[in-house]
Amino acid sequence: MTDKWGNTMNWSKPLGVAAAGLALCGCVPSAGKAGAEPSAAVPAHHTASTASTPIAPVATPGKPLLILNGQLDARPGQLVSILLDGVGRAGGHDAVTAESRAFGTTVRLRWDKGDHAYEAVAPLAMTDRPGWYPLSVAVAGRTVATDRIQVVRSVRPSFTVGVDWRATRPGEPVALRFDDLYPGERGTDFTVRSPALPRPVRLVHDNVIDYYDPRAFSAVPELKPGLADGSYAFELYGPHGHRIAEKHLKVRAARPGDRDYLGKPHGPDFYDPDRGYPGQGHHEIRVRAGGRVGVIWHDAYPDPGEETRLTATSPAFVHAVRLGRDTSKGADGDDPRYFTIATLRADLKPGRYPVTIVSHHGRVKRTAYVIVTAVRK
Repeated sequence: MTDKWGNTMNWSKPLGVAAAGLALCGCVPSAGKAGAEPSAAVPAHHTASTASTPIAPVATPGKPLLILNGQLDARPGQLVSILLDGVGRAGGHDAVTAESRAFGTTVRLRWDKGDHAYEAVAPLAMTDRPGWYPLSVAVAGRTVATDRIQVVRSVRPSFTVGVDWRATRPGEPVALRFDDLYPGERGTDFTVRSPALPRPVRLVHDNVIDYYDPRAFSAVPELKPGLADGSYAFELYGPHGHRIAEKHLKVRAARPGDRDYLGKPHGPDFYDPDRGYPGQGHHEIRVRAGGRVGVIWHDAYPDPGEETRLTATSPAFVHAVRLGRDTSKGADGDDPRYFTIATLRADLKPGRYPVTIVSHHGRVKRTAYVIVTAVRK
């Protein structure tokens, strides 16, 4: 699975979560010492990217290594991941357990063949009160490692729409999120309705973004592209059609003087997808009929409402092509860039053919040329 930046993520595995928090936050794992200081891992309501996660530390031979994640600033009902390394399958058998009043029950760790460690993911009891809860992990009844879990107060259900620090553009993707991790809340069927949306949107649990919070539901739909300026209501409905909450979102199209009214575009440029990559662009390129050409577009201030709809058209192309945001590491430090690969028609005669990109809702139009040299054999 990849995130929106193209990074590989596997947050459904407790080890992936633990390693990410450990590496990015510099946590000090507990290693078989009673009363050890709590690990400084990622708080339960935050998500860490695994894009550049180093390998997690290896346990000292003969000394178990306990790694927790999600154990800080955790609300009742949130998940805590537990990983015990340094205990072999033969030594642990099926007798590795974790005990803490925060869980309200004994948690049994299972052997993971891929990670070569004992793992478990357990929810905190909904009845937990704020405070620090000792945790101990035992093998066959003998405690081998300890740590602590920090529980904070439950938070009333909340519904959020977009951002509140700027107006949202027509056509822009908008984040919808409902979090009802609170005693007594149930159900999983939540829908958002708004005149600003093309259709009702169902919120679903995202196990990547909200790994620790089993009661978080979200979606990122696009607003209608032709919305008039104004404030739009977003209504949240529950499993039985009952309206739970309503929020308003300010929508305003870019105006003269706004950075994204005309943006700061450059392109289109081209590259040979069989020999190069988007960072090697040229304003003109020679291609055989029936061949392929990479198309690149830069814009320092893109219109947020059309980033998923940038299109390159040309009489030389088999069909118009959509450009996507370049999320690779090669795009780091560059203006936002977009690229795609187009196929040229096989029946083209040698000549110079225009390639056009229109952006910022028709206010910007740029053209460059593909030179067709010969018919592809």
